[in-house]
Amino acid sequence: SSIVWPYHSHVDAPADTNSGLIGAIIITGKGMARPDGRPADVDREFVTLFTVTDENMSWYLDENIAAYADPSAVDVESDEFVESNLMHGINGFVYANMPGLDMKIGERVRWYAIALGTEVDLHTPHWHGNVGVWDGHRIDTIDLMPATTRIIDMVPDDPGTWMFHCHVNDHIAAGMTAIYRIAE
Repeated sequence: SSIVWPYHSHVDAPADTNSGLIGAIIITGKGMARPDGRPADVDREFVTLFTVTDENMSWYLDENIAAYADPSAVDVESDEFVESNLMHGINGFVYANMPGLDMKIGERVRWYAIALGTEVDLHTPHWHGNVGVWDGHRIDTIDLMPATTRIIDMVPDDPGTWMFHCHVNDHIAAGMTAIYRIAE
């Protein structure tokens, strides 16, 4: 009943997207929406963007260095500095700090998964503890390439606090993890 369309600025796409100028447009089919536009067959929606943000390319790099570091001590060309600015996140959050992934048993949940980025942005979102349905198949992991989307429907049946992450090993290690919670 609904799909997701990623959008971002094209003034300078690499700098714009690495500065966070990214969003999602959710389109609900005719006759399938509530008065506020949300799909009538869904109780809760989550939009998740999997990307390795390269803050070295951000419009805010110089401003962030001035605000959060000693500019005279920063070598923007050093391998360590460059690597430290690669943020492996979900919606810009790293190491399970993403808020708001809360639901209840039996709710009809729709996940809109999006990926953007470069050749390193091959992602495999994975839900622990519960399964979803994608393209008629029960799944707990999907694949995402840069500039692709997936819509996964889930009716959670196992309460608790569960890990949600990219299953690419170096992405997990670099912080591309979140927590989702299911209440009874």
